[in-house]
Amino acid sequence: MKKLNNIKDATRDAKTTSIILTLLLDVNKSTISNWNSNKAQPSLNTINEIGAFLEISNSDLLISENRKNTGLAKATTQEYKRLLKEGVSRTVPAKDKNGKYKEINNPKMVKALRNFVARYRKEHKGK
Repeated sequence: MKKLNNIKDATRDAKTTSIILTLLLDVNKSTISNWNSNKAQPSLNTINEIGAFLEISNSDLLISENRKNTGLAKATTQEYKRLLKEGVSRTVPAKDKNGKYKEINNPKMVKALRNFVARYRKEHKGK
């Protein structure tokens, strides 16, 4: 499991306990345990509450990951515009559970963009 937060270490460094966080945030102790083990993540508002209590920056509670800029977002935007010109719509009508129509993301667009991203990452890996 990928570590996304430092809540456990930050709590220890502040000389407090998970039990205090459980009470302060009014959450179940299993919630804090899941955050500490990175099985689940708190909302950004909760990160802010924890940071305020521990008197540390919110960014100190999160694991930063360095990423190389390959132009993925820009290339994906260009691919999206190409798909639109090709006639692939962004949304399609669908019925909800009550039989009413609503707009949903077009599964064809979603699949095309996800496939594009996967190919792009593969082509630019290690560059």
